[in-house]
Order: sequence, then structure tokens, then C-alpha cells
Amino acid sequence: MALLSCRAVSQSISISLSSVSVAASKPASRTNATKCGSARLQSSLVAGSQLGTSSILSVTAKSKVSVNKVLGVRAAVGADNVVTEPATSIKFALLLTVPDSSNTLTFLGAGVREKQIAFLKVKVYAVGVYAQPDVAASLASWKGKSAADLVKDEALFQELAQAPVEKALQIKLARDVDGATFWGALDEALVPRLTASGAGADGDAALAEFGNVFKNRSLQKGYVITLTWVQPSTLRIAVAESEAANLKTEASIESKALLSALYDVFLGTSAVSPSAKAAVAEGISKLP
Repeated sequence: MALLSCRAVSQSISISLSSVSVAASKPASRTNATKCGSARLQSSLVAGSQLGTSSILSVTAKSKVSVNKVLGVRAAVGADNVVTEPATSIKFALLLTVPDSSNTLTFLGAGVREKQIAFLKVKVYAVGVYAQPDVAASLASWKGKSAADLVKDEALFQELAQAPVEKALQIKLARDVDGATFWGALDEALVPRLTASGAGADGDAALAEFGNVFKNRSLQKGYVITLTWVQPSTLRIAVAESEAANLKTEASIESKALLSALYDVFLGTSAVSPSAKAAVAEGISKLP
């Protein structure tokens, strides 16, 4: 672990592993400057595993708000504390605070959602998975296991989904999508899961309320949709038209059955984004 002193912060530092690099440079203004004694920046390179063409990095930073103790990421990590999902080049923050919540969530991993159209696979959106740092306690039984083992362990993902901490799925659109089309694909994945759970009429009502957020709107490239599981059983839906716009809560739905089905869509046996599930396994393997 390399510790940057105040003197070192004034210099440009570049650390690279294979095709991935991390750079930290002097802030442009006093406002953004890192002060001696009040903050320090730490960066570490985790050598070893490689998945596809993405080397695994672990980066930690300490300031007034502590960033992840340790992060395992299947993507490039920038000095501005964001992760780039490699298939879409969409960026995700390492720390996330969702609307109407004071909790800070930690990034676990991100992947791409692709849709087969004729002979082509179209990248529709990237999805990032977040959870409160306390999730590590719920996953302690898997500590020390490799990402390759974790990604095949369905019990791990069930435990992650049911862990009594705040969690979020953040979807960032990579292309323009009609709201009805977006919802149709999600609805198609959710219905059989809700049916299998025996959610009944309450599940149907929750699903209809969920769908009403998206059916009659146009979702354009750059839109950000955050689906937060607020304990014990609230699904909070927030939408922003761009990264720069503020996320606003558009609906809150009480349904644990819907939440369980939603997280199974992304982290279950037949996950709609295998790359996101694999990235989350990487992130969990690096948790302290």
C-alpha cells in the first residue's frame, strides 16, 4: 500500500497494471485540495487474477468520508473514485448516496445488459450493484474464497440479496429506449419469479405500480435509474435524466416479494447480466 504525503500529492502519480492505469494528480483548486493531517489518499495494486482483458484493481481512499475498505473491480478505476464498466465505458461512483437516505453505499461491481436483436447483441444499459459496508458481516462465511468459486455459489447471492442492509441497483442507459419496451423486458423477467414465490394479488399490484413509473415515458441514453432496497421491504425508485441531474424518488413500493424477485433478476441463477454477477463476485472476494 503506497501512502501519499502532502508533498507527494503535489506530484502526478501513475500506477499501471497491464492495460489498466490509475492516476492521481494535483487538484485544480484549493477547494478540492487534499490537506495534510485531515485527509490522505491511499492506493494499492492488487496483483494476480485477471479476468478477460480486465486486470483486478483494489483502490482505497480516505477523506472526511471513508471510501471502501477494499474494493475488487473488473474495470478501470480512475483517480476521481469512479469505475468504468468496460463494455459500455459507463462510469459508476465507488460510493453512492441514494435520494431520501443518509446511508453511504459501497460499489460491489458492474456489468452490461445486452439484448439479442436478430444476429446482433445490443448493449442496452450498464448496471452497478451497491450495498452498505456492513454487508461484509452477512457474507463472512465466504471470506477467503476466490471470485471463480463465488460466482458459482448461488447461496452467496441469495444471502447478499437478503442481507439486512440497504442495497441498490443503479442502471445507466447506453442507448435510447422506449419506456414501455424497457419495462416489458423487466416485467417478463419478474412475472415468473413472483408467480413462483406465491406473491399473488399483492405481488401483481406491486408489479403494476412499478411498471407505471416507466410505461409512458421515453428513456434516453444517459438516464440513471436507481432501485434501492430499503430495509425491510421498501423498493424506492429514483430517476434522473443525466449524470448531472439530481436523482429524485418517483415511487416507493412496499413488497418484499417484488424486491426478492428484482434482485434475483440481476443476481440469481439466470441473471440478465452475467458480467455484473461476475463483477460482484470479484468485489465480494476483496471485501475485508
